Amino acid sequence: MLQRLSFISVLAAVMEKVEENTGLRCYDAVPKDNPVPYYHAEILSSIPEKSKTMQKDRYQVVIHVHTEGGKSIKVFDAIQKLEEALTEDINLPGDYEVTLQIPTGVSQIFDQADGTKHAVIGYDFVVFSGYKM
Repeated sequence: MLQRLSFISVLAAVMEKVEENTGLRCYDAVPKDNPVPYYHAEILSSIPEKSKTMQKDRYQVVIHVHTEGGKSIKVFDAIQKLEEALTEDINLPGDYEVTLQIPTGVSQIFDQADGTKHAVIGYDFVVFSGYKM
């Protein structure tokens, strides 16, 4: 039986790549009264991918972008930085490989009550674990 990669490892790899390539912090749990700008990543699901020969799993991640309010240019810049950051594959432990890393798009942009902006961007990561025997 092939071992599935833990969603925790995928989330950690996403957060590391975002921080490395954007220069901004990426949290899995945001500290109270954290100053903007920052990113917040969370796993939505992990689903087995159908394949006759390979063990693959799809990890669905959403990344929240938090910026100063006012004009939308700040949130748009942070979204663009994120998209550029994730053009590089995330780094996974061991022999696991990313076979697909694709944005699923910006789902919403909110004006928060505290005057900040908040965007939600989805990503799918398909991870290869090994060949079926």
